Amino acid sequence: MKLITGIIAFLLTGCAYYPKQIEYYDAECNITYKKLILKNSEFGMRQGSCQNEACIATLLSIPVQALVAGSIVVAGNTVFWLEKEGKCILKE
Repeated sequence: MKLITGIIAFLLTGCAYYPKQIEYYDAECNITYKKLILKNSEFGMRQGSCQNEACIATLLSIPVQALVAGSIVVAGNTVFWLEKEGKCILKE
């Protein structure tokens, strides 16, 4: 069982997905606006640090993390876009 767990841990890449907020400048409207991007953070699964079932469960939850974080990015960017358009209209 440890061999199978080790092989799975070796083959899977460990990542955690999260939204990151960045700011841009729009020269046309002369405003700064925010945008979310999807970032990932790798952790050391390939070094053999994953040796138990809890670690494997974490690795298998990665697609769910990406889906949730991606949904946050899409919703957040929609709100930020509406805010940017409103500010731009007010500047005109």
